[in-house]
Amino acid sequence: MAEPKATHGSGDETAGRRRQEVQLAVKNACDQLNSDGVAPRDYAEQLAWLFFLKAFDEAETRREREAALDGRPYTRRLEGDFRFANWSRTIDRPDEMLEFVDAKLWHHLKSFGQRDGTKQFADDPVAGLFRRIFSTVRNHSRRGASFARVVQQVNRLHFSDETDVIVLSEIYEDLLKRVASDSAGYAGEFYTQRHIIRAMVEVVRPRIGDRVYDPCFGTAGFLTESAEYIRRHCSARGGGDLGTLDKRTFFGVEHKPLTYLLGLMNMLLHRIDGADLAQANTLELHTPDVNETHRYDVILSNPPYGGKLARELQTNFTVRSSATEILFLQHIMANLKTGGRAAVIVPEGVLFRGGPAARVRQRLLTEFDVHTVLSLPAGCFLPYTGVKTDVLFFNRRQDGKGTESIWFYELSNDGFELKPARRPIDGSQIGDFLAGWPRRSEGENSWRVSIADVAKQGFDLSARNPNRTNDYQHRNALELVQSIKVKEERILELLGELEELLEVGE
Repeated sequence: MAEPKATHGSGDETAGRRRQEVQLAVKNACDQLNSDGVAPRDYAEQLAWLFFLKAFDEAETRREREAALDGRPYTRRLEGDFRFANWSRTIDRPDEMLEFVDAKLWHHLKSFGQRDGTKQFADDPVAGLFRRIFSTVRNHSRRGASFARVVQQVNRLHFSDETDVIVLSEIYEDLLKRVASDSAGYAGEFYTQRHIIRAMVEVVRPRIGDRVYDPCFGTAGFLTESAEYIRRHCSARGGGDLGTLDKRTFFGVEHKPLTYLLGLMNMLLHRIDGADLAQANTLELHTPDVNETHRYDVILSNPPYGGKLARELQTNFTVRSSATEILFLQHIMANLKTGGRAAVIVPEGVLFRGGPAARVRQRLLTEFDVHTVLSLPAGCFLPYTGVKTDVLFFNRRQDGKGTESIWFYELSNDGFELKPARRPIDGSQIGDFLAGWPRRSEGENSWRVSIADVAKQGFDLSARNPNRTNDYQHRNALELVQSIKVKEERILELLGELEELLEVGE
């Protein structure tokens, strides 16, 4: 027994040392960027394109070796001086390296597939990917010596090493979170907290063979967590399953170029390099009549809200509304496959407002099984927004039936303070929610409501806990303040709705 224990300990020590080395390399790179005057919010972008090129180069090497073993020819997309492994070795000539990257490499990637020497890849999706990425991001390093030191740190990372990838994904997501916090959502508006994502994924339970979709994937939190869930629960070991997971499982659309790159990089760090991710405006692409074969088994999303879409761009929506959250909800409904499962975060106004919101809710309850509403505490998405939000869980049933009853869970403690710093606290109710969900257990924080009773309330889905005899008696000062803020936000939403109706009438 002693020998295996020693071996295991040695393995743990090796992994621990490697974790520290990876953390140190990323820290050194960020410190160097800082010393070169790069703004903290630009760290993620700078590291993203460097990580991308290094990860891509390693993936190409892996494919080249696999092809050689099978006796097949393989042509690398980036060859010669344009390979990361080649130009990154020239750190002893830093000024030349920086000049090469800014002048030659960038031009090569921005026109990849369209110029001599790369036209054979014109129909390769990678060509379009290169052009999109390197037409929108930039090299923030201005001094050769500083850039060389950053590249030197990136070269210490190995994307083919599982330990490196796990640690890098943790560090990178933390960096994205901090960047978003420091710049009011710059890296991915309203960054969705990982524990909320994980709870949503636990309910919809994606599996091998599912098509998983996020119509506004941001930094790819829902897609990467779904990938990890499938690996943990579905025993994807065979080559066929792994190929399905990599190339036929994940789909998404993201409008903002930088956010698209950050999400793409996050997917690569979670060992998914074949996802079908598009850079486009989802709402402009929307169609209400989606063929069943093009729909998705699982849809997970936190759509942007508070935005407006021009009236002339709403013609493809059954219920027109300038509120983006109403349009995204319709898009998700249209794209959910028969037998599919969805989990969507919406601002609470979607659950009680009249007009377009009420019509969409009625359709949702009639055509889908809205089995669960998870009421999140106001402040759950601080420091980005204090708007009260809820998670709608619904399925498109095989028998075509709509909602029969809804299980509500009122979450007042998600394990973090409801303040901008969001420090961890004891008493998280997420575990209780997940434990009660399979049987839809009723308790102090959970209850069921029939569709008949919901209809009597004008299809209002707001969570009103019947177990609270005196709502204010059981709430602390912070909750009361947040409740007042929510009511003020409701008033503003109603005024916005009234304004929209007046505009239509003019």
